[in-house]
Amino acid sequence: MGLLDSPEGAVNSVLDAALAPPEISGVYFFGGKGRTINSSSVSYDTGLARELWATSCDLFLEAQSSAKSISSSVQR
Repeated sequence: MGLLDSPEGAVNSVLDAALAPPEISGVYFFGGKGRTINSSSVSYDTGLARELWATSCDLFLEAQSSAKSISSSVQR
């Protein structure tokens, strides 16, 4: 689809999103000129969002624990 074909297109997308009225929500801006794509239906699945959040937290805590273990073994 080539949503961000150039740095200018990417910048324009960010500017469009930053300057959009507050009532504009649930869309992705791309390529400037106010072009948008609607968010997918799965992005509104609150059960999936909770599962993703919990999994992300678990992974973070696991990585943090591993880093602490490595750090303490290096200091010995």
